[in-house]
Amino acid sequence: FKKQVDAWIRTFRATPAADGTSGVVIPGDPEREAEEDRRKHGIPFHQEVIDDLRKVAGITGVDFDF
Repeated sequence: FKKQVDAWIRTFRATPAADGTSGVVIPGDPEREAEEDRRKHGIPFHQEVIDDLRKVAGITGVDFDF
């Protein structure tokens, strides 16, 4: 089964990109790209989450230096 999946992936990766696209996306590609980006640049937080964490830190007396 793994050999068949590997062959399928090689076939799709070798397929030229259609006009206006960046090429074939294999399941797991976006997740791998996101992981690589986050390892380099950190995990993005929405401002609302940061604000909530600051509020909770203030209530509990925990230092929150973000």
